Amino acid sequence: QLIEGVNEVARSLVPFHSESGALHPVADGMRRLLNPDGIAILTRERPGECLFRYADGSLAEWSGYVLSGSSAELMEALFLLDTVTLFHRKQRSPWAREFLYADGTTWGAIAPIHAHGENLGAVLLNHGKPLRFRAEQTAALQTLATLAGVAILEDRHRVHLEDLFMSVIVSLTMALEAKDPYTEGHSVRVAAYSEAIGKQLGLPPAQLDMIHRSCLVHDIGKIAVDENILGKREALDVREREKMDMHTLIGESILRPVALLHPLLPGVRSHHEHYDGTGYPDGLAGEEIPIEARIMAVADAFDAMTSTRTY
Repeated sequence: QLIEGVNEVARSLVPFHSESGALHPVADGMRRLLNPDGIAILTRERPGECLFRYADGSLAEWSGYVLSGSSAELMEALFLLDTVTLFHRKQRSPWAREFLYADGTTWGAIAPIHAHGENLGAVLLNHGKPLRFRAEQTAALQTLATLAGVAILEDRHRVHLEDLFMSVIVSLTMALEAKDPYTEGHSVRVAAYSEAIGKQLGLPPAQLDMIHRSCLVHDIGKIAVDENILGKREALDVREREKMDMHTLIGESILRPVALLHPLLPGVRSHHEHYDGTGYPDGLAGEEIPIEARIMAVADAFDAMTSTRTY
């Protein structure tokens, strides 16, 4: 049963599902197989510093906390041991003093996370009731820690690819804007305004980052719009307006083949929707419009009205 459970976790990591987080399947496997009260997965950001990248149950409050000082030094010592460490509150153990966090916790376990010869972090379990850890459970914990290492490396790879794709597409957008002195820097300004609006609304950092990225590429679809239309001083006729309005759908189609950029699609597609339903391309109204697109629409209009434009 333990082996099959570990295999299920391994299968869940391929393909990687970015929307659920790479470490969630690993934590779910630990919960099913070992039933601890608290689970934390720490990643080694640099020597002497570990981040609680994932934490739930009795350890949930530590999510996002950076471990340093004597606790981080103990973690570095753990990496040298390269084995699962079990500890009990009654033991005179440095592990028990440093890593039994929750009230009522009596025992714990730490497994180092290694992959490709690199110390990536550690898995920490806390539990209130005594549990006899058999050899197969210890092996399962170490195997799950190894899978956590795979997930961490996968996440790093995803971030690198995402940054690579973004840099290429943002470069295209900047090149497009630079051809017209009236629109140069428009996307960067819209990103700054949108992020400021989002902060004022109390949106979480991850959503602010997604909005910022969406703004940087929101007009990428204009790469397919004729320059004579983009730079026309007079009002656009009906045919020209139809071509201009297509830039939201073209932008979405440019980004859609890259799965890592899918979170940006709602903002790119819907940033010209209007709250009263008179916008395009879908005629959405009110809160049917994604929040990021509503914010971008305000920032986009504000920048247009406060910039000198040919029209």
